[in-house]
Amino acid sequence: MKYFNLLALIFLVLITKAQTTDQPKADASVPTYVQKWLTEKMAFKKRKTTQKGFFLRDSIKIVGYIKGYDKTKYTSGIIYHGNNLTREDLPTTVRIYEDGRFECGLSVIHPMSSSIHFNDQSIKFYAEPGTTTGIILGDKTTEYLGVNKAINDQLAAIEPPRPDYNNLDEYRKTQTPNDFKQAQLRNWESTREKVDSTMEVKQTSERVRKLVANQVDLTYAVYLFDYEMSRTYYQKQAPDNEILKLPMPENYFDFLSKIDLDDQLLLVSNDFSTFVNRFEFSPVFERKILFQNQKTNGFLKLDSAYLSKNKKVNLVYDIAKLRSLTSDFKFYEYKKRSFAQETTDLLKTVQEPFLLSEMDRMYDKYKIGNVAYDLPNTTAAAVFKKIINPIKGKVLIVDFWAENCGPCRAGIESSLEFRKKYKDNPDFDFVYVTDSENTGAAFYDDYIKKNLMLNTHRITADEYLALRELFRFNGIPRYVLVTEEGKIQDDNFASYNMKSEFQKYFPGKFPIDYWK
Repeated sequence: MKYFNLLALIFLVLITKAQTTDQPKADASVPTYVQKWLTEKMAFKKRKTTQKGFFLRDSIKIVGYIKGYDKTKYTSGIIYHGNNLTREDLPTTVRIYEDGRFECGLSVIHPMSSSIHFNDQSIKFYAEPGTTTGIILGDKTTEYLGVNKAINDQLAAIEPPRPDYNNLDEYRKTQTPNDFKQAQLRNWESTREKVDSTMEVKQTSERVRKLVANQVDLTYAVYLFDYEMSRTYYQKQAPDNEILKLPMPENYFDFLSKIDLDDQLLLVSNDFSTFVNRFEFSPVFERKILFQNQKTNGFLKLDSAYLSKNKKVNLVYDIAKLRSLTSDFKFYEYKKRSFAQETTDLLKTVQEPFLLSEMDRMYDKYKIGNVAYDLPNTTAAAVFKKIINPIKGKVLIVDFWAENCGPCRAGIESSLEFRKKYKDNPDFDFVYVTDSENTGAAFYDDYIKKNLMLNTHRITADEYLALRELFRFNGIPRYVLVTEEGKIQDDNFASYNMKSEFQKYFPGKFPIDYWK
């Protein structure tokens, strides 16, 4: 009888331990009703145990509580999120209630590691499709809850050192490509050994070990990419520098052999978006072949070139091909270029079925084109309507910018003479939107005068975050094209090609001789 009582006790302890993984611990500083709310929110598990595979289109939910929340400082946060297969930005606003509770939902296609940005604080988290992650924030503490708690706790306990970007400019000028590469390979290996040792001591799970190792690999690979990527620019800036005159070694990019480019878990890392961007714009991925062979088996020829230097194609390479195609969709109209050959070629050369389904989805969107749409009935849309309504009746180019954004300011300053020329025209106008957090008041007042920015708005940080989510953009500058009726014609407008874009969208109003 004692034996069975002991088994029952052990079983009870195991059940209790399992349950506490999904429920917030009793915390005197967290009100009872908040604990109940968190428990109810995290009890919902959308993902079924029968659902398997890495890629899964679903949503994740983030819920939490900020201890000692001061609503006068900020009322929302943001998660800079996107689809790295198709280049789609999907930033998500995190709503904070007056009592400090917060929640949001994100559309995802695979597990993700990211961060919530609250004011000047960044909170990292890991989440999987169809799950809810809980977070309780103290002054200097972060407590994770829910089904992803174990992974989040282990990831939070390990912070791998990152490469030294403060000295990268100097390294370009003083270290030969081979010397730089060898030095970074040693740093890379040393960092891997340190984190592996730490994870061994902490008895970290195999999945987390792989996630952390991938993060180290991606950050060092990006660092090596970045040394080469801006080299031409620095050569022009310092034409007499002997180091910059040296050619890049043919084997410079063989550091990629240290990474399993077929590993799906690479996509979980928040660093993957930068990595795949560097990969697709590096000599490893010969994009010029696609430009030289439009409508003539370009992807098949690209594969041949890649396989002449690599043993096989891989997932990262296939993602780069998909991204290059979806990027091209942006710059053409279906009536002018069908992409029938390119989509057929990609079907033949990409192995992952989910990538092909994403190609089909984006191709369907491309064939429909940018159809003007009405703003929704939301708080964010109300903010935007307040900005554009005073000059409704003209075609508007709305420019989202900030003081600390170099490309934003370059675009504003380079368009000054053009804007002067068309200052009083009745057909179109420019609108500028920045926020109080990233653009100082004194700078703003001086800058808008110098650059003749007549329709300009400096809104709150929370309002700016809401507009990021409304128009789905992570980075700036971002341009939104608005019709005379106040509809959104293009929420990712190519302003640098404004004249031809105007003729495309408004051929009757802006014929080719309009600009003469």
